[in-house]
Parts: sequence; C-alpha cells; structure tokens
Amino acid sequence: MLRRALAALCLSLLASPVWAADPPKADSSTLATVRSRGSVACGVQNDNPPFSMVDSQGVWRGLDVDSCRAIAAAALGDPNRITVRPVTGLTRFPALQSGEIDVLFGSTTWTTTRETALGLVFAGPTYYSGQGFLVHAKLGVKSVKELDGASVCVPPGSTTELIMQDWARKNGVTFRPVVIDDPNQIQTTFLSGRCDAFTRDLTGLSGFRARQAHPENFVLLPEFISMEPLGPFIRKGDDRWLDVVRWTQFALVAAEQMDVTAANAESRKADPNPDIRRLLGTEGDVGPSMGLEKTWALRAIEAVGNYGEMWERDVKPMGLERGNNRLWDQGGLMYAPPLR
Repeated sequence: MLRRALAALCLSLLASPVWAADPPKADSSTLATVRSRGSVACGVQNDNPPFSMVDSQGVWRGLDVDSCRAIAAAALGDPNRITVRPVTGLTRFPALQSGEIDVLFGSTTWTTTRETALGLVFAGPTYYSGQGFLVHAKLGVKSVKELDGASVCVPPGSTTELIMQDWARKNGVTFRPVVIDDPNQIQTTFLSGRCDAFTRDLTGLSGFRARQAHPENFVLLPEFISMEPLGPFIRKGDDRWLDVVRWTQFALVAAEQMDVTAANAESRKADPNPDIRRLLGTEGDVGPSMGLEKTWALRAIEAVGNYGEMWERDVKPMGLERGNNRLWDQGGLMYAPPLR
C-alpha cells in the first residue's frame, strides 16, 4: 500500500510542473513606463565631477551620466533618450520612491537600511570610493585626527554624516558639523572659510579641488575613513528593471575584460569566442530574457564604451588612479558575472 502511494505521488509530481518558474514577463512596470515615455529618468547630483556635471556646452557629462546613457541604449536603443534630474541628499530617495526618476545615481552608497527600510535595491557597484576630508592648506593639518574641534561641512541625512560621527566617536575626536543640503551651497560655504573641512567621498573631493583656481590652497588628507561602494538604486520589487540596470553595468565591465570597445564592438560580433558572441547578441538570448533586443549590450557599448573607456573619459582627467576600480585580474574589485 505504501509503495503504491509513493508511486502515485511521484507520478503526480512528474505531471505537475510545480518546480517550473513563471515565464518572464515582456515588461516590468518601470520598463513599460520608460518605453511609453520614451526616455530614462536618472537622478544625479548637480556639479559633482567626475560623476555628473554640465559642460561648457550645457551637456551633462560624467560617469553616472554615461551609465544612464548606457541604460537608455540597452532599453531603448538610443543613449540620448535620457532625462537628467538633479537631486540632493534629502531629495534623492523621495524622487525615486515617488517615480519621479527611474534610477538613482548621485554618488549613493550601498547600505543595509536603504534596502530594508526605504524600499529600494542596489543594482551593483559602478565605483568604489571612500570618505575623506579636504581642508584649507593654511590650517597646516596633515591628518584627520588633527581636526579635533574643527567645523566640517557635511550634507544632512547622508551616510557621510553618519560615518563622520561614528569615526569621531571611535577616535575620540569632536567635530562641529555645518549641515547643508544643497551641493553648490555646501561648496560655497567651505570656500568662504566658514568650515575648516569638507567631507564626502574622496573622489568627489579630488574633483572639487582640481576645479579650483588655486588647488594648492587646499589639502586632501590621506586617510580613508570608510569604503564606499557607489552605484544605481531602483525601487524594490521590480526585478525586470533591476535586471536591465544591473546587467547593463556588468556588460560594460565584461566588455573591458574581453577588450570589446565602442570602436570595435560591431566587428567583434563575428569573434569565435562564445562569451563575446553572447555579449554582443550574435548567439544566445541574454537580451530577450530581460525583455530587450539581442543587441542590448552592443548598443550600450557603442554608446559609451566599456568601463575602462568611461574611466579614461570621465575620471582620469581628474588625476585619479583607478585603485579598487581596476579589473579583478589587475588587482581591483571590478568584475562581471558570466553573461549566459
């Protein structure tokens, strides 16, 4: 009797595809919205080199902006179909939660509560940085620990403020925060001398210092007080849009790993390497599995280049070393999971 019951159970399981995943949907809510609108709305910080800034021709440039263009190329076939919306430390998360933007960049750090409490999800690192301090050279300060009692310009409600406070407690140092949300105003306040120091990610500080008429008047202190993985956030629960945003970034890194560039991507479609062929849509169905065209990654690479090309264009002119942003086989942290 028991043997017959077990046999019947096995037959019923074989007949019922209870283990099969639901077929992928053609669109997610965000992808459908993006296609209906005809553009990707990206939130970035204003005047934030090397991530996002407007050039002398009024065109948005920078690593975050290029990442946004890559998403538009992958999802819509055109890197110019983007809407750039400046956000601040206080407005960035409401802008994403409300649907005003489809993806948030803005030098935003991956943290636990931003995923667990804010209803957002981190799509993957586009840049590894760390928090640092910029000071007026006239102070003669050589180390962060010499800033005891100093006034520090810092944006409110940010991980930057929390990390500064935590570090101060651990090291027995007291800071006097000067809290300002507007990025332009915080820079103006620091330059006026109202703050002894300015703290944020070290890359942003380097870019800010480099753009001053007399950069020698400012000193970038040598310590990192944190490790900051920066990258795009989307609203939680939209897995298809997460796939598009996350794997577009991975595709740009994979392209650098395989020496596929903006200039040679089309010709590399005939490469015998199956990884390159899958990346560029010659074989496999990576794009269609996300509701995209087979050539989604090819269009993104042709639009902005691979990750290394983006670095050369957007970050290297600031005089910054790649450091942790080198590829994994060159001593860095950047790598792409298999696209297959």
